This record gives sequence, structure tokens and C-alpha cells, in this order.
Amino acid sequence: MRVARVRGQEIVERLARSLARNYPDLDFKIYYPSVKEKRKLKNGTYTVKPKAVFPGSVFIRCVMNKEIHDFIRECDGVGGFVGAKVGNTKRQINKPKPVSEADMEAIFKEAKEEQERHDQAFLEKEQEEAPNSSALKTDLDTNGTTATKHKGRGKKAVNTLSPGSTVRVASGTFAEFEGSLKKLNRKSGKVTVGFTLFGKETLVDLDIGDIIVETK
Repeated sequence: MRVARVRGQEIVERLARSLARNYPDLDFKIYYPSVKEKRKLKNGTYTVKPKAVFPGSVFIRCVMNKEIHDFIRECDGVGGFVGAKVGNTKRQINKPKPVSEADMEAIFKEAKEEQERHDQAFLEKEQEEAPNSSALKTDLDTNGTTATKHKGRGKKAVNTLSPGSTVRVASGTFAEFEGSLKKLNRKSGKVTVGFTLFGKETLVDLDIGDIIVETK
């Protein structure tokens, strides 16, 4: 579907809340391809903001019917679906065009590679500005401030993680996706999570701080 380019993340979050509230039995996932863009401010703190990989484009997976279709179209900031025009001269709409499994896998791959490129560029810039620093030690939170108390909570959460745990992604490209924890590297702060997409498992590398353990 198409959404306002400037407020893409905000619109997606609001749409997800609206669907969950109005259709609690609806099984859906909304995917807004984005990367976490890290920046260092003049005062030494860091910001982390989402940057769309395909500005204005959002993907939704659900069983679509007319009621759901119309509800989504009427949400503020949603410009409609991508697809062929149907209807009469009085009211025409775009019939949602399904995205193939191969295309979605390519989109997931591109978003992952874009994040890796951005992370590498950010690290290289940090090393140029502080050549004597062996590693970036500042913890970042999604609100763009240096983590303090959050760090302690994060450590406790990390200690509950173990391969096989069911986790939910809290932020970034795969926000709100659930998967199974495959690998955990506490030293590097990285995890590998397996998501079942279109009946096949896709492995994605994430930061530990991006995931939350789901309790059943």
C-alpha cells in the first residue's frame, strides 16, 4: 500500500494499533522496510531513527476482504493500495496486488543489506573521529538518548535469552515480527533469529536490544 512518505513510520504504527483494536481476531503483519539510522550529535549523544528503504511503501500480510480493505483505505495517511483500478466511474479503487514470495525475499534481503551497509559506514566514521577507540561503547536506545537505566534492564532481559526462545522484534526493519532465537553472542551483542515467511525459514542477524522474549 502507499502511505505518506514523511510520516511513514508513524502511520504504520497507528494502522497496526487500529487493526489490532478493531479486529482482534485478524492475523496480520505489517512490514515497513527501514533501517536504523545512527547519528552522533554535537553534545556527544547519539540518535537512532528509522529511515525507509522504500519511502511510501508498506506491505501487509493478511486475509483481505472488503471490510478490511475499506478500513485500511480510510486510515489517516494511507493513500490506497498498489494494483489495478476496478469499479465504475463513480467509485474506483485499486485492487491490492499480491506480492510474490520471491519478491518479498528480495525485499527482506535488500533491507538487511542496507542496514549492514549503514552500520559499517557508521562504524568507519566513528573510527575516523576517534582512532584511539577500539570499539563504540555507548549504548543506544530507540529514543535517541544515551542509555543509562535502560542498560540495566537490558542486561536482565539478555540473561533470559537462550537458543530456542520465542522472541519478538521491538524495533527496526522487522518490528513486531515473532521468531525463534537461533544464535546468541553476548560478547558482540548480536543474535540470529529465524522467521517463518511464506512457509520457509529466513535467518536474520539483529542486535540483542532489538528483541524481547515472548512469554507464553
